[in-house]
Amino acid sequence: MQDPSLPVVGYFDPLSVAPGDVARLALSTTDEGVDVTLVNLARPEPQADRTMRSSLTGRYRAGPQELPFGSYLTVPHAEHLSLGGSFGVSLWVMPTRVKAGRQVLMAKDDTAGRWALALDDHGRIRWDVVADGISATATMPTPVVDGTWYFVAAGCDLATRRLELVVHRRADRHTRSTAPASGPDCTWPDRPAVPGDQRPGPLVIGASLGRGEGSRAEHVLNGKVAAPRVYRRFLSAEELRAEMDAAPGHEASVGAWDLSKDTASRRVVDVSGRGAHGRTVQLPVRAVTGPRWDPSVRGIHDAPDRYDAVHLHDDDLDDAGWAPTVEWRVDEDLPSGIYGAHARGTTTGEDVVPIVVRRHPDAPAAPILFVAPVFSWLAYGNFRGFQQMEPDPSPAGRYIVDHGLSSLYDRHTDGSGVVYSSWRRPIADMRADHVMRRGTYREGTTWGPPYGELPHQLSADLAVLRWLEHQGQRYDVATDVDVHRQGAALLEPYRVVISGTHSEYWSGPMLDALEGYLDSGGRYMYLSGNGLYGVTGLDDDEGHTIEIRRQGAGSGSWHVPPGEGWLSTTGEQGGTWWRRGRTPQRLVGVGFCAEWGSAQTTGCGYRRTPASHDSRAAFMFEGIGADEVIGDLPNPVLGHGAAGYELDRADRALGTPAHALVVATARELPLEHWLAMEELLAPRVRADLTFFETTGGGAVFSTGSVAWAGALAHERYDNNVARLTGNVLDRFLDPEPFDPSVITS
Repeated sequence: MQDPSLPVVGYFDPLSVAPGDVARLALSTTDEGVDVTLVNLARPEPQADRTMRSSLTGRYRAGPQELPFGSYLTVPHAEHLSLGGSFGVSLWVMPTRVKAGRQVLMAKDDTAGRWALALDDHGRIRWDVVADGISATATMPTPVVDGTWYFVAAGCDLATRRLELVVHRRADRHTRSTAPASGPDCTWPDRPAVPGDQRPGPLVIGASLGRGEGSRAEHVLNGKVAAPRVYRRFLSAEELRAEMDAAPGHEASVGAWDLSKDTASRRVVDVSGRGAHGRTVQLPVRAVTGPRWDPSVRGIHDAPDRYDAVHLHDDDLDDAGWAPTVEWRVDEDLPSGIYGAHARGTTTGEDVVPIVVRRHPDAPAAPILFVAPVFSWLAYGNFRGFQQMEPDPSPAGRYIVDHGLSSLYDRHTDGSGVVYSSWRRPIADMRADHVMRRGTYREGTTWGPPYGELPHQLSADLAVLRWLEHQGQRYDVATDVDVHRQGAALLEPYRVVISGTHSEYWSGPMLDALEGYLDSGGRYMYLSGNGLYGVTGLDDDEGHTIEIRRQGAGSGSWHVPPGEGWLSTTGEQGGTWWRRGRTPQRLVGVGFCAEWGSAQTTGCGYRRTPASHDSRAAFMFEGIGADEVIGDLPNPVLGHGAAGYELDRADRALGTPAHALVVATARELPLEHWLAMEELLAPRVRADLTFFETTGGGAVFSTGSVAWAGALAHERYDNNVARLTGNVLDRFLDPEPFDPSVITS
């Protein structure tokens, strides 16, 4: 049922639309109805001043909608998969949370009965068959162990009342041999079977499904499965031993699924020749090591067949599948921007669900494009680990924790890292009013009195749009998802492109697009810290999910197991772009070097360097004194100072152009800021304000700080951070090209 901590909550699909597109708003409520209006999130309160005239406005029927957690594989019913007089099944399984209770490995309902291969409440493998008027069970006497591969085979002969269950444990030392388990306890009582509904169901791997339409997954497996197979008869011991290491192709096989194929999709490929293809549900992790992998395999491209497993979790959630409350055809005259559907329950509760509206495809481009970093919004969305440290979470925080929602900084219930994040689910902290509360640790576990309530991601990015609104600038908004799909062609019409405040996660096509834009004379304002950092894939199969794989030298809350560093969505190596040789310094002049620690959150201002007096940088400092400290002022995003939270610095060795000017630097940061893992041998913690020209008459301005944009609004935008940023924007909007003759090879 709907959580009373959030009486109204919802999401848009897709998250980025253009006028004329259809956006589906899905809401879950404690009421039977909601009143919806459209608001412009770039406008500050009061609420009335944000409301837009829109066809979205109206009252709609609503009600509670469930979150269908748990991933599994499903294969539609086919006659050759039906339970017969004699049949068998096998698969490899590596459980990762044995103590979670009953977990199903494979199961199927048939017209003649049903069968299930599962872990029981004690972690023992159990084989149940209900058919032909009887119910039979075989159970292994000892439980399985987390993190160990087991080959499990089971069979049944109804005519002879023979039930078989065979389990082999993969031996230690990464060998292919297996150690047989002891025989099962087998009972075949002569009692009536539990009646079924006489309708055949799909073959389900990694869960069981309740009966009826729209049934949810039950008894979801936490762990890996590989090489699931179904046979028309139960195989002999010799045949089973051969099957353990053999490619599928046994003459008795009627279904054999190779999980190493099509890992970029939801498709589960049957290689038996009978075409019983299936699909994944709720996106278990693909491109993971299987039972035959060993450390001599350098990667998935060297031996794809060793990556023939999927990792299932009982808390996977890729698509909530909520029924749309309204399907809104975006108004043709709606300007580009970041909007919210303000949904109010008819008796209680409200939510403002964000959506990005691009410019109309037939409209001329504005001079400025703001790129909303949706990849980063999704990466941080539903940051459960942070909320769990709060002594008194917000309603959104309680909803995240109580429902076990996850960000890409969290771990699954079995301890493995979360690698996928989707917008087809409620992301309760991806809201315009979201704040992170930062203070001091007490006893290393809980927060003390909050030092500040700090906007982050979407809520911080709106500070840039509100500054543009205050400046009276015309701008469009697109997302990095759009840049990923359309490339440099999306950026080219714009005189200036502006980043978000923490644009951390980038795909290769996004980097290519920015590089192409700069090479053609574009002007880029990088108002960010820790940007262009994490290698990110976009699932092109359905298009709403991003993927990362944390590994190697880099800051992060978890790392992938050995051998699993390649993205399933793209096949490329994950980790950081720095490790891949595509450093952010090459494109924006600065790169991630430090972040805040766990104590008080505060920063500092930037002190001008001699390079700030170079004639090339004179335009930046108009109206700013020679000795002024830039951004040494209260900051609603950080508590104090325009430099802080996460910081970037220039480094010639990592690609900062030789002609780049570091015009100001922030070094007087509190000790709570620590070096990034990959920067431990670097100079001291600092943020560098950097400028350089590009070929074609373009230029780049970089702040190197997540906190910069938060300082813009201080004293109603009358401060030197806003003044300097405005000076840069005015010059970047000027069609006069920058002088490329200063560029050195």
